[in-house]
Amino acid sequence: MFSLKPSETYEPGQSLDFGDYTLRLRVNARARRISLRIDNKTGDAIVTAPRPKHLKDAVEFARTRHDWILQTRRGQERPQPFAPGTVISIKGHAVTLAERKGVIAPKAEQAEDGSWLLVTSGEGATYAKRIERYLRQLAAKTLQAETDTYAARLGVTGVKVSLNDPKGRWGSCTPSRKTIRYSWRIVMAPPQVRQYLVAHEVSHLRHPDHSPAFWNCVTEVFGGAYKPHRDWLKKRGHELFRFQ
Repeated sequence: MFSLKPSETYEPGQSLDFGDYTLRLRVNARARRISLRIDNKTGDAIVTAPRPKHLKDAVEFARTRHDWILQTRRGQERPQPFAPGTVISIKGHAVTLAERKGVIAPKAEQAEDGSWLLVTSGEGATYAKRIERYLRQLAAKTLQAETDTYAARLGVTGVKVSLNDPKGRWGSCTPSRKTIRYSWRIVMAPPQVRQYLVAHEVSHLRHPDHSPAFWNCVTEVFGGAYKPHRDWLKKRGHELFRFQ
């Protein structure tokens, strides 16, 4: 196991070899306490401190959580490629990926039994890239429309939406620019979970914090209880990283 040296100092962005895994050090001025999580993609442990001067305490905290880190990493599912025969969730529907020669742009089809297929062609990485491109395009269209709808409830228009594939955040809002970035993977979450995320980020246009006023705004914009959907992201959000 990794052992600390009393005189050792640390810097934001530094990576430490803990033997069984890598520990990455982060600083977030908005953080109220030291926190620890596992990167869904790499399996690295990431410890975050409020200030650089707290990084030594953060490393010590991570060391005390060594067993938890190992158990959590073992519980994570190995990433699976988008491939024919794989079943994924798209906007709340179970969709089976299928291969058909000559179909370049993926298209959704409903079978006679009511089940859904997403059909395209290609092998290996080519097939996977086409499926991901389809999901990104669907996410962009869906999230822009829902953002416009929820922002209108606050009297806000002209919000620009973009997508990325962050490792630890589902969305981020820059109120001064009226821009919101989402993880494209949220399109594979249940619809109400996705809509909660949109309501959350839209509410940051009015409240750039997580004060009681912010959460009241989330309730108003979302139009109901949001906590079950927030909990879904916390407890099952890692499942959206299953496919690559």
